Amino acid sequence: MRIGELRKRVTVQAEQATTDNAGGYGLGWTDVATVWAEIKPVSGNKIYTAQHLEGHVTHEITMRWQSGTAITTDMRILYGSRLFNIRAVENTDERNQFLQILAEEGAAL
Repeated sequence: MRIGELRKRVTVQAEQATTDNAGGYGLGWTDVATVWAEIKPVSGNKIYTAQHLEGHVTHEITMRWQSGTAITTDMRILYGSRLFNIRAVENTDERNQFLQILAEEGAAL
């Protein structure tokens, strides 16, 4: 991979519990890292569920390997107003140079 292909500025976010004033907690997202990445659509399909048509698009997101930051499948990636739920993370060739992330576009986990 050429570094010039990493042209999109993305933010990796993790879900975090925050306390509320009623003694409980709520869930929110906190930024873990902001990095340059490449986003490529891999496939797409439409699924008819719960009486409506729902589209799913799978993307491959490539970024530099993040030293000290473990990116996992319970995180998401934010690019502009688009959200990508991380489904798989691969350390390319186990060389600690690039991460290939398979993600599904959409707001719900």
